[in-house]
Amino acid sequence: MKKIVYPLLALYITLLVGCNTNGKEKTFNGVQLFYTSVITEAEADRLGAFLIDSEFANGEDKTVQITKNGNTYAFRMVVKKGIENDHEYAQIFKQVAAEISKNVFDNAPVDLHACDEYLNTLRVYIMVD
Repeated sequence: MKKIVYPLLALYITLLVGCNTNGKEKTFNGVQLFYTSVITEAEADRLGAFLIDSEFANGEDKTVQITKNGNTYAFRMVVKKGIENDHEYAQIFKQVAAEISKNVFDNAPVDLHACDEYLNTLRVYIMVD
């Protein structure tokens, strides 16, 4: 029984690790950027360049994801637990979404999703005009 179970368990773990539902991955100065199939590599690269220029990508490890639902981009960012309830950060997150819209996506709407470490949305912030 052990001879069969262990190889199957190893295969199962390999498949779990190998199946990344967050999308393709690029790294920009410490920022792990995932982008889904509805985002082009060029869009991901423009976002990565913006993250470097804005000094968000400053060598510290961070995880973000960009995706799109209809005409609205969703910039998903892992945040420290509890920060999604901080009113001061709410304005900052809305401004970040607006800056990404303006500088990366030709003024298309962008929502910022504050996420847990698994990129599950905790709270959504709609960009300010």
